[in-house]
Amino acid sequence: MLYFYRHAYTPEGDVMVIKSPSGIAAVRLTDWKTTPLIQGKENELLFMLRTTREAVYSVSDPGEALDRPKTIYAIHVDTKKVRRLARIQAGGITGANADDTMLLGQVAYGAKPLQPKDPASVEKFGQAEYAALGPDGKPLNFAKAKGVRMLERWAARVPAELFTIDIATGARKVLHQTEEWIGHAQFSPTDPKLIRFCMEGPWHRVDRIKLIKADGTGLRSVHTRTMNMEIWGHEFFSHDGKWLWYDLQTPRGQVFWVAGLELATGKRVWKRLERDDWGVHFNIAPDNKTFASDGGDLDMVAHAPDGKWISLLRASPIVDADPASDDGNLVTIEKFASTRLVDMSAHDYRLEPNLRFTPDGKWLVFASNMHGANHVYAVEAGTNS
Repeated sequence: MLYFYRHAYTPEGDVMVIKSPSGIAAVRLTDWKTTPLIQGKENELLFMLRTTREAVYSVSDPGEALDRPKTIYAIHVDTKKVRRLARIQAGGITGANADDTMLLGQVAYGAKPLQPKDPASVEKFGQAEYAALGPDGKPLNFAKAKGVRMLERWAARVPAELFTIDIATGARKVLHQTEEWIGHAQFSPTDPKLIRFCMEGPWHRVDRIKLIKADGTGLRSVHTRTMNMEIWGHEFFSHDGKWLWYDLQTPRGQVFWVAGLELATGKRVWKRLERDDWGVHFNIAPDNKTFASDGGDLDMVAHAPDGKWISLLRASPIVDADPASDDGNLVTIEKFASTRLVDMSAHDYRLEPNLRFTPDGKWLVFASNMHGANHVYAVEAGTNS
């Protein structure tokens, strides 16, 4: 499946695109019928456009280099007609803006991979099989080994750029240059001129979430650290584009929130959740009120003893709340109640579930290896929009 925030649906909400073992496929949501769109593992699915029924994918040039030139294409999910969108010499394309006039990309010049990627682990988990030794010389678990590799990559300090490409003209514009590690660049789903991206690395060492306009102005941070080991990340927009939400921990691994910033007003809402309800990723329903968590295993940051669940999260005001006394400049606190939907106890979380709601809010779709091979699953969510 696509990463949890990448757009995966047609404008009409009737078809979802997914990665498959043989290429790219379309899934009809009325009956889950799957149709191959294009064969070949060299076709890397990126996202759906928002104004047409086209899936965007990239094809890297042949060669041995890790970061090779790429051609970006769009394929129509009904006719399978393909058109060329752009060509880039390095980096990757991560999204398109709300009116599909610009592509968004990021590049790091000279960066080495977090871990040498062997085809078997990428095929199985969508990422490298991270490995590292601890101070005692013994192998670390997957989560800690990944942390070691992320620290190494963050410390490398290689030149990086955030850029756009005008689809009509092919013009490439650099919006931001840095030696920080740029990641997770996405346009707002509704504002064609607003971009959010992050500074990757160990979350407690970085000022992670940034906003910038498509002309390169207005760079600002989304959250300010107030304590040591406070971390935030895995950010995503609400469907109406009015809020930016993210995983917040105060401090890391101890107190858990889904935190939100209302972009127009600066209002902040933090929704408290229990340790066992934390997830690798959270997502939001089309009603822009209901959330979901995809859970996590005991080795992950929450160290949740019973956290391997797909859950719905619904927030309520805290007990004894007094809205009349609220100061709009302060954070409003709410509390999540969870409804567990899927037992993920047999799932290996080296494969991220990347859950998302369907456009009608009826289903939660996620990836899992709970039955051995990787499959895409759906569970009724009951949040019809």
